[in-house]
Amino acid sequence: MSDSVLDLDGFQRLLWGFASHRVVTVAGRTGILRLLAERPVTSATAASELGLDPLATGKVLRALTALGIADADGDHYRAARHLAPHFLPGNLDVVPFLEHSHAMYESWGATLEPWLRGEAWPVAQRTPEETACFGAAMRAMGAQMARRVAATLELEGVRRMLDIGGGWGHFAKALCAANPQLSAVVLDRPAVVERASVELEGSGFESRIEFFGGDYLEAAYGSAFDLVLLANILHQETADRARELVRRAAEALAPGGRVVVVDFAIDDEQRRHLLGALFAINMRSFGDTWTEPVIRGWMEDAGLASFKRTDFGPDRWILTGMRPA
Repeated sequence: MSDSVLDLDGFQRLLWGFASHRVVTVAGRTGILRLLAERPVTSATAASELGLDPLATGKVLRALTALGIADADGDHYRAARHLAPHFLPGNLDVVPFLEHSHAMYESWGATLEPWLRGEAWPVAQRTPEETACFGAAMRAMGAQMARRVAATLELEGVRRMLDIGGGWGHFAKALCAANPQLSAVVLDRPAVVERASVELEGSGFESRIEFFGGDYLEAAYGSAFDLVLLANILHQETADRARELVRRAAEALAPGGRVVVVDFAIDDEQRRHLLGALFAINMRSFGDTWTEPVIRGWMEDAGLASFKRTDFGPDRWILTGMRPA
């Protein structure tokens, strides 16, 4: 067993992580991040334009600078160059996700300790406003991740794909954009499919992406797919249900086809990779951050071979298994 290198000073800084998170999400909610991405401003200008308290605005801007989210030049502040595009409206925008992250902060604060003491982690039905917020958050981050996955996957010869639990079709759109010969079928709950079908209109993919509604553990998938995608799905299921999803995905493949799993990375012991370990708590009792050996085991049980792992970024990976030809 190796000793932790965290000392008391580091421990104290860690405890102040709550403040860093809140500064970022509130800066998003109040319009500070968008303003900093548009142009350099003084704290007085930011406070005046956004209707905020001048003293509080100045302190928040200084904290954003210390966090590396903003840069300062004299008394002017602007968003860090590599982050600025993500604070502006458009297909790189992550500000809607900050609203979701802000709500998660509230949820964890209210429910983690009761859950640890043996109570059920309450899962409240989302209001229409909360559903819209969640959808915007998933679109904000999901579309960007989908483009990265599409740029990473080898798509030559892939003509038909099935996206299980594919939501609003972010991955289907990204993969279809990367491969003009590709058509996709997206399976999700009927309520999601209804909204996603509307959003598909005018995208240019209407003739290449088909949505159908159903329970992904019960619906008939069809067959002869070159690629079956499980993106951010396995972590929200128990081991038995996740194993069954992999088995059903493998069954839907054509010979030589691949099951592709996109998910959070985690070390084999599930205790060294920080984001993976934290996200496992977020899945409460119904899911987990599954390790590579576990997922490979499910693939092997489903008759897949030629396994491959591709890391993208420090916290995500793509795991693939092929149906023998």
